[in-house]
Order: sequence, then C-alpha cells, then structure tokens
Amino acid sequence: MSLRVSRGFSIQRFIALLAVLLALSLISFLLWKTLRNPLETGLHVIRLEQLETAAKADAELNLQIARGRLSLDSGAQQLELARDRFTVAQSALSSGQASLAGLSPEIDSSLQQYNTQASAKLRVLNDYSAKLARLSQHFSVLRVAGISLLNAPSVNASEELRENVMAILREATAYGIQSEATNGSYIDELGRNLVAAEEQLDNDAEVGALRHLLATVDALRESADQLQVFVAKFDSLPTGAALYDLRNSYENHYHGLQTTARNYRQTLAVYAVALLLAFGVIAVRLRSSFSALDSLNNELQDANVNLEQIVDKRTQALSKALDDLKMQQGQLIQSEKMASLGQMVAGVAHEINTPLGYASSNVEIVRESMQAMDGTVDAESIAEFDMLLADTEYGLTQIAELVMSLKDFSRVDRSQSQLFDINEGIETALKICNSQLKDGVNVTRMFAELPQINCAPSQLNQVFLNLITNAAQAMDGKGQICIRTSLHENDVEVAISDTGSGMDEETRAHIFEPFFTTKPVGKGTGLGLSIVFRIIEDHGGSIRVESELGKGTEFFIRLPVAGVNKASDSFLEQDVVLTGDA
Repeated sequence: MSLRVSRGFSIQRFIALLAVLLALSLISFLLWKTLRNPLETGLHVIRLEQLETAAKADAELNLQIARGRLSLDSGAQQLELARDRFTVAQSALSSGQASLAGLSPEIDSSLQQYNTQASAKLRVLNDYSAKLARLSQHFSVLRVAGISLLNAPSVNASEELRENVMAILREATAYGIQSEATNGSYIDELGRNLVAAEEQLDNDAEVGALRHLLATVDALRESADQLQVFVAKFDSLPTGAALYDLRNSYENHYHGLQTTARNYRQTLAVYAVALLLAFGVIAVRLRSSFSALDSLNNELQDANVNLEQIVDKRTQALSKALDDLKMQQGQLIQSEKMASLGQMVAGVAHEINTPLGYASSNVEIVRESMQAMDGTVDAESIAEFDMLLADTEYGLTQIAELVMSLKDFSRVDRSQSQLFDINEGIETALKICNSQLKDGVNVTRMFAELPQINCAPSQLNQVFLNLITNAAQAMDGKGQICIRTSLHENDVEVAISDTGSGMDEETRAHIFEPFFTTKPVGKGTGLGLSIVFRIIEDHGGSIRVESELGKGTEFFIRLPVAGVNKASDSFLEQDVVLTGDA
C-alpha cells in the first residue's frame, strides 16, 4: 500500500514539475517575442538611415557623372569620392548587424536586384572615369596646341586665319562639355578652312602645329562621343528605382513584425492573468500544505534530537573499538617481535655456549694444575697455561663479538639517521644468524669498496638478517648464498641470492604484501618482507626480486648514498626481526 502511494506521489510530482516547466517555457517564449521589439525598432532606425544614405549616395553619384565634363580639373576627384560613398552605402545594406539580407524572401529579392544594378553601375563607372580622364587630357593638349598655333607669326599676320583657329578652339571646347553636341558640322567646316589655309603658313613647324591642333580636335570629339555612350548606359541602370523597391519591401516587412509583436503582447497579457489565477489557487493549497509540514517538521526535530544522541553513542563506541583495534595491532606486532627475538636468542645462546664451554674448561684445567703444583711452576707448565689462556681469550673474544653484534643490531638509538658501512652491517647480520647457516650452507661474500651511507643502521641490519634467514630456510640446510655489494653512481646495491626452491610468478607478485606467506600456519607471519619493503622505501631506495621455481631467488636492494630527508622515528615502533617469511 505504501509503495502504491509513493509511486502515485512521484507521478504527481513529475506531472507538476512538467507543467511548471511548460509554463515557464511558454512565458519565456512570449517575453522574448515581446521584448525583441525594441531591438527591432533600434535596427529599423539604423536600416532606414542606411537606405536614406544609399539614396543620397546614388543621387550624388549621378550628379557628379553629369558634372564630370563641366569640371574636368576637379571633377575626377569628386567623382571618385562619390563612388566611394556609393560603394560603402551599398555594402552596409548587405552586411553588418543592421543589414537587410535574410530578413524575408521579398527583401532578399529586392536587395539582389539593387546589388545587381549597383554593381553594373560601378563597372560602367570605371570605364566612364577612364574616358573622362582621357577627355581631360585632350582638353589640356588642345589648350597647349591652340596657344602654340596662335603665337605663330603667320597666324598673327592673318586676321582670318587667327579667327578660324580661335573659333575651332571654342567650338571644340563646347563639343566636349555638352551632353549632346550639335556643332559637329561647324567644326568640320572650320577644319576644312584651316586645311585650306596651310599655304599661308611660313614653315613646316607652323604646318605641323596646325595639323596637331586638328588631330587633337578630332580625338577630343571622339572621346566626347564615347563618353556620351556611357552616359546612356547610366540612364539604363535605374538604381534609384531598385532602391525605392527595396525600401518598400523592408517597410512592409517591418510593419508585419509590428503587427506580430502586438499579437504576442496581447497573448502575454492574457497568459499572465491566467498564471496569476493559477498561482492564487496554488498558493491556497500550499498554505494548507505548509500547516501540515509544520507539524511534521516539529515531529522531525524531536526525532532528530533522539537521533543525535544515538549517533553520539555509536560514535563513542566506534572510537573505543578503534582504540582497542590499535592496541591489539600493537600487541600483535609486539608478540611477533618477541617470538622472533626468542628464536634469534636461542640461536645466539647456542653460538655463545660453544666458546664459553671450552673457555670454562680451560679455566678449570688451569685451576686444577695450579693446585697440583704446590707453588712450583716449570717452563712446560707455563707454556701449557699460556696455550690454555690463549684459547680462553679467543673464546671470550668470540663471545664479545657476538654480544657486540647482537647489541649493535638491537640498539634502538641507531635507528636515527647516521653514517653506516653496508659491508659491516652484512657481516653483523651473518654473525647473528650463524646458527641457522648449517654446515651445508656456504656463504660467498663479494664486497666492493663502498662509501658510508646516511641511514638508520639497525633497520638495515634487520633487512639483511631477514633476507639471509629466508635464504637459508629456502635451501633446507644446504646450498649456496652469495652476497654482492657494488656502487652505481650515487647508489649502493646489495644483491643476496640463494640456490633454494625459488618462487613462481604468482608468489613473486604478492611477497611484499602484509600477512602473505607460503609457510604453514604457525610457521610464518607474513610480515617480514612487507617490513623489509617499507624500510627500503623509507630510505628512498628500491627492492626487487628475481626468482624461478626450482632455481633459486635473488633480491636486489638499491639505497642512495646521501640518504633521504625523511624521519625514521615513525618506524621505530616496528623495528622488529621477523624471519621465516620467504
């Protein structure tokens, strides 16, 4: 029943959430449609200004085309400026944020028609400007040729010839600046008269000047006629009419947008009223729901107080369990340490008993001999005493060295970082575990000359003791152990190999994990090699193993000569000797 109610409540919440999302989406859409009207109004003003600017630029360009012949000196410059303004105005209509392109298909069609007419007009204008410049050049040549001919002595001597030259200059100038010249026949008549008057000229230079003038007049007339052809082309390109059509298309489009915006505003107003009514109903229902929630909230607060008390009790219980776990972990490590120390001490006691036995025996013999001599000691007895005492001294020296090695190994203060001779540490470990190296185990030392390294000596002694002991146990009482030391740049390497049973790949992958052991229950703890790994890691070194099942094992240890700036105090509590965890 509760599951059915929960599922029905979830469906209601989903439907309510969906309704709210739809309502918000619709009102956002209406707001966007309504609020974009000011943006359209701002762009509308800019677009109208651009259309007006384009119309003015088109009219100014037509005016400069018409004035081009009347102001040849400055007309080309004014025409160029008018063309630039016309080009900028045309580009503004088709590009930029306020462009007309893409607003509607009708506007795009009108804009394309205007751009076609404007582009054609600019192409004709380029040719027109070149012909206008050519006409201006002919006028300049005509002026120079006329002045040169008028200054000729023969022309000044003949009033009729001078009058004809001045007349053809006037008529040629009028022909060039008129849009539709009608004095071409008169210019032809004046030219024939001047050709007939060549015999009145005194020399060839004057005849050449007259002919140059007549040729210039013909070239000027030809340029004027060509210029008139381009003027006719301009008249056939109604850019003004195309611009007018474009303006009408745009204004119709804008009026349509305004109508649509009004409709959206009306819809938004109706929708807002409907939403207010809906929210009023929802508010009434929410008020009743809040009352129920207040009562539930009070009950929840009461339950929360009880829950905090329960959590506090559970937290205290967990803290106590954690403290107990830490204590048990420390006790476990301590028990493993004591068990290992007991095994090691048993071996050391055996080593001590042998030299101590014959030392005691020698002392007893000396005592009995001294009692039997009654104070007289001959030379032979003295020699025998010296021999017995030397054996005794040798035995006591062995005991002292073994005790010193054990003391050197177990001293806690040597866990602090100091300079240490690796070769000496290996020898110390060999002396301590000598009882486990049976007669069948042969130890080969291949020591290189090494610098002293900065380390915690007792921890490294523990590493060597664990690895040597494991190697001896892996060979089951007979085999070869080889210990090699070498220097590699700033690192010291120690390699300890044995000819024991070896390990397979799966065992090699787990040997440095805590509590992993291949020994039967009660024979190994699985902590020895994991502690070895941590000691080497704390010293900034590395350890790796190579082993093959049935062919032995070799451990490679690398330690930096300079050591690492890492305190070893955190590891002192675990400075234990764990053996038998190969």
